[in-house]
Amino acid sequence: MAVVAGVAGALVLGTLGVAQAAPSPAAQETTVFTPKKQSYKTPKNKQKAGILNAQVKLTGKYPTYYPMAWSFKVTNKKLKAIARSKMNCTATGLNGKYHDNHPAIPVGYEWHSKVGSKKRPHKKKKVYTLSGTCVFKVEVAGKPGKATVGFSFKYAIDPSKGKKTASRSAAPAVTTKVVLDG
Repeated sequence: MAVVAGVAGALVLGTLGVAQAAPSPAAQETTVFTPKKQSYKTPKNKQKAGILNAQVKLTGKYPTYYPMAWSFKVTNKKLKAIARSKMNCTATGLNGKYHDNHPAIPVGYEWHSKVGSKKRPHKKKKVYTLSGTCVFKVEVAGKPGKATVGFSFKYAIDPSKGKKTASRSAAPAVTTKVVLDG
């Protein structure tokens, strides 16, 4: 079995080998949503596999359970070119209280959902992790295999209007792995 982590770098070189993996979620900084910073988008220099968007409305009239709309899209052209099936995607969050499953969606589809509800609310200033994984079949140089693209996004919601609140933003940890048969 050949394994490629960070498929973008490995495919650019035209060889299959192990490339550097994405940072672990434990090492990731927390993005803090505030009234001054209500949205997040993966920075351009971190968009190796795909783009994560997230937003929380914290101005005007908004629900105090703080729903966070989010989306993830595989945008890597080389990864999309080797895809040979639709993706099966799953996400978890809110300490296991939130689950989302999207089977059989096209590679490159903007997978989207909302985490946080009246029944399962976010608590202000608490740190949460939203994790998602998409799996699909691939073929490289005639060899079939499987690709896994995943993300882990640490965030907190601070609706405070005081000046002491600093909004920070950090890139999600993203992993990409391609395993070929034979």
